[in-house]
Amino acid sequence: MTNKPNVMATPEPWDLVASGYADTTMQMLAQYAEHAVDTLALHQGSKVLDVACGSGSVSLMVAARVASVDAIDFSLSMLEICQKKADEGNIKNIQTFHGDAQNLPYDDERFDAAISMFGLMFFPDRKAGLSEIYRTLKQGGRVAIGSWAPVADSPAMDIVFGALREMNPDIPEPQTIIDSLENPDVFQAELEAAGFKDVNIKRVTKHFPVETIANFWKDLVKGNAGFTMMKHQMSEAEWHEKEKLALVYLQKHIPNTPTTLAADAWLGTGLK
Repeated sequence: MTNKPNVMATPEPWDLVASGYADTTMQMLAQYAEHAVDTLALHQGSKVLDVACGSGSVSLMVAARVASVDAIDFSLSMLEICQKKADEGNIKNIQTFHGDAQNLPYDDERFDAAISMFGLMFFPDRKAGLSEIYRTLKQGGRVAIGSWAPVADSPAMDIVFGALREMNPDIPEPQTIIDSLENPDVFQAELEAAGFKDVNIKRVTKHFPVETIANFWKDLVKGNAGFTMMKHQMSEAEWHEKEKLALVYLQKHIPNTPTTLAADAWLGTGLK
């Protein structure tokens, strides 16, 4: 028996959500990226690899501080937004590449630092992804990888998945996947198996503002790949009926606004 492929490990949902993601989710996740970037000891001469770069949150964040950024992703729509933002900011040192980060198109020991925020966790072959990062880092190079902690640890994630399941009860209740990067012991072991030393896995908690249920929902639909994919697969009438269920759920579980919701992630760091 084979496991059902994870749709999030394919470009389609990320191509669909790209523009909305850049306007909403990318800004929210920037606070985790800032934390990760601080571990990389970047300087003006640094050459940086941004793996599963999405719409370019990290690349755009560090470009002014380093010599160059190579940004790779399998979603062409995400890359186009990254490039557009770089062009609008007259940023010349970001090079985007559309491809598979499990087989990087770069020479050995090219980069001083590598980062991957909430992307590597979806790779069908994480071992290959980590090995490729290790191969392309210089000796002494640093890596920082962000991955979500279990849904049960994060009120924000718990509510988001609850709303998804309210719309589609066939979606299984989230369970901690013991052999995934949700497990900090697995996270550490996989980094070490790739060759990294001085590995550290740290919990990072950030808070997301919820001004109103209406605005929170609007941003979810616009910037969350799961909701965007679901909407794409439904008729307009069916979507409106399901949307009502989600709004009732959110109003019940976030009774008082404005407020904030916490979300936990793991930050894995290491040295080549």
